Amino acid sequence: MATLSVVQRKLLARAQETYSEHLSEAADYLAGRGIDLAAAHSAGLGVVRNPLPGQEHLVGRLAIPYMTGAGCVNMNFRCMKPHSCKDEKHGKYQHWQGLSSNLYNVQALDSAGTAIAIAEGEIDAISSTLAGIPCVGIPGATKWEDHWNLVFEDFTRVYVWQEGDEAGKKFADRVVMETNAIRVALPDGQDVNSIWTASGADALRQRIRR
Repeated sequence: MATLSVVQRKLLARAQETYSEHLSEAADYLAGRGIDLAAAHSAGLGVVRNPLPGQEHLVGRLAIPYMTGAGCVNMNFRCMKPHSCKDEKHGKYQHWQGLSSNLYNVQALDSAGTAIAIAEGEIDAISSTLAGIPCVGIPGATKWEDHWNLVFEDFTRVYVWQEGDEAGKKFADRVVMETNAIRVALPDGQDVNSIWTASGADALRQRIRR
């Protein structure tokens, strides 16, 4: 992982502060995913409304900052429109240009105790954590960084949420290979957030206990 320059840190801090001011625009979208504005504010989420130079194409997207004790170290942008992003010929997610991958929700590593979960994506990591299962997020199986193995060595148990599709299985396969995690397979077509939204915390906790 490359060290951020002073300029990059300032831009990320400015973006997080600016975009968080428009978080209320995402209230309906987040509510539909079981995330209230208090939780979203705690996570530093926002909406791109007054974009930084070069980010004009991100207007209207959910801004998802990667927060650490040192501030914002990365940011991802998710389309919130109710359409097929593939049909619209754009990615569901856009990454901050020029930055490498980071673990999302690293604060969970300090609060987790002896067990930690790993999910694919930030919304699932937030959902798991809200359900009382501390969780970090990875922006895709291909984004795994070799040094992340060391992050999980001191945990007694590491769980990986396996989404109910082929891509989810491939993601879980990679995490199990890298960390010797316990696989938690979800039903076909389901992910952590869909279960959290439809059935609540107990539905997720019961799967961890199996």
